[in-house]
Amino acid sequence: MRYLFAAIALMLVLVASPGYAGDFEAFLDRLEKAPEPERSAMIEEFLGSNEVPVLSGTSAYFLYCDEGASSVSVAGDFNGWKPGADMMTRLPGTCLYFLKKDFEEDARLDYKFVVNGSAWMLDPLNPARVTGGFGPNSELSMPGYLQPVEIIPDPDIQHGKLITQNFPSKVMEATRQVHVYLPAGYDESGGRRYPVLFVHDGKEYATLGSMVNVADNMIAAGDIDPLVIVFIDPNDRNSEYKASDRFGGMIVTEVVPWVEEKYRVESDPALRGMMGASLGGLISVYITWNHSDLFGFCASQSGAFFPGYSRVIEMVEEGPHREIRYYLDWGTYESEIAESNEEMRDALLRGGYELEWHVYHEGHSWGSWRAHVDDILRDFAGK
Repeated sequence: MRYLFAAIALMLVLVASPGYAGDFEAFLDRLEKAPEPERSAMIEEFLGSNEVPVLSGTSAYFLYCDEGASSVSVAGDFNGWKPGADMMTRLPGTCLYFLKKDFEEDARLDYKFVVNGSAWMLDPLNPARVTGGFGPNSELSMPGYLQPVEIIPDPDIQHGKLITQNFPSKVMEATRQVHVYLPAGYDESGGRRYPVLFVHDGKEYATLGSMVNVADNMIAAGDIDPLVIVFIDPNDRNSEYKASDRFGGMIVTEVVPWVEEKYRVESDPALRGMMGASLGGLISVYITWNHSDLFGFCASQSGAFFPGYSRVIEMVEEGPHREIRYYLDWGTYESEIAESNEEMRDALLRGGYELEWHVYHEGHSWGSWRAHVDDILRDFAGK
């Protein structure tokens, strides 16, 4: 039955048999009662007539068809990506494996199948994909989830330009790439100056995070003022982003002056911000809090404030108040990261900081972060 995948991909949507279109439990009941020679055709018809995973209320049915598999499990944001946590059940005498899971109505999660305990693969019946730092994952979107239309490029609007440059650092004794986004209509010679946002994991935010598209669309719609975005790539992410004073020194003493010299950006800290995801969120909070004379806005998505790096929470809690506006978001499916972000939120609120924060039924994924870039840009440069 392996040929079934290619057949399904080419099939037109069929008219489902009455009584089980979109209702997997009813279909399963019919399938179990049907003569074995008829089951393959019934499975093919059902899969060709329904989007997969099949959604019913707050339940999602993961489906996989492979006669040659001895075991299949589902690994994803909802089980810590543990390959044996959610084993699928095979209907005897058929190729069909299935698993029922319950989620929140607005949940959006990444997942993969694990076949025979070791072969990780995308869901061949689900065309919805999210690309992350380790490649693509299949995407489950529950009925109440709103897809982020602002990430889609619009050919009918003016677009900004992205300039990629090599940046040599004396502090870090190395060269790295910096990508500078200039908005459509950027005035190189006039008197106008632009808010500027410094972004860690720069290339990934520009591409996987669709941040260039989001900025173009929001500027064209008049939702935010035109701004300059400086996307900074890491060279050694783990060492640089773990509250490194050396890396922070490069940003403060080299990158910021370089940007001010080359581009027409504001010098007012209220119009200069920094953001990042995971460890990028950690270093963003660390740098901005220690240099509030330069940065008046900070956004962290799924910030890695968990044990070992919780001293950044203590720094905010125990240190003097800084004039910084903060934005935080995280997902309920992020375990320790979710807990530590609650601690950071509470520390900021107790400290009297201006704070916007959101919690989503999502995991540690670019699928989540890209969908909320518009909230950050609106908070930083919104009209």
